[in-house]
Amino acid sequence: MLKSFTVNNIEELKQLEKKLYESMDKTLLQISSEINENTSQTFFSKMKFGGIGFDPLDSKRELNIVEQINQSFTYLASFYALELLFTEYPELAPFRLNLGTASGSDIESECGRLAAEVFAAVAPTSNQKLKKDINKVLENNAKLKFVLFVCPNFELGRQLKLERDGVIVWALKGANTL
Repeated sequence: MLKSFTVNNIEELKQLEKKLYESMDKTLLQISSEINENTSQTFFSKMKFGGIGFDPLDSKRELNIVEQINQSFTYLASFYALELLFTEYPELAPFRLNLGTASGSDIESECGRLAAEVFAAVAPTSNQKLKKDINKVLENNAKLKFVLFVCPNFELGRQLKLERDGVIVWALKGANTL
């Protein structure tokens, strides 16, 4: 599946989310069957290097579970961000979603007026992620610039204290409310 594509509406977004949860479910079944059949070393090796896990948007493509977890939560954060943007800025739709290593901002309005960086982390300051994403989105020429994130136990909504240089910072659903 392409990792850069246009999402036209919330219905398309819900289909992407459904694919992601199907991959999670398939991995859970795989873990259930593998957990009692392997030594701990073999089981952990399969989780790290392959043999357990699937691409979040293509449950037929194998991927190690460590990558699946990281990608799944980044994609979910992007989906939640898109839902917010469709709700708050419907006039800017459709939006281009750039997942993984796709070039460009994580989310861009097709009209070029909005750019957003998105992440999922334990805290917005982990590995200076918030600072780096603000700097990255500032390089974009879009009029509206966002950094949106998913973090556990974090206040949901706009984060005025974290904003700088006109970049809007928004906490999305927390990991504990997924």
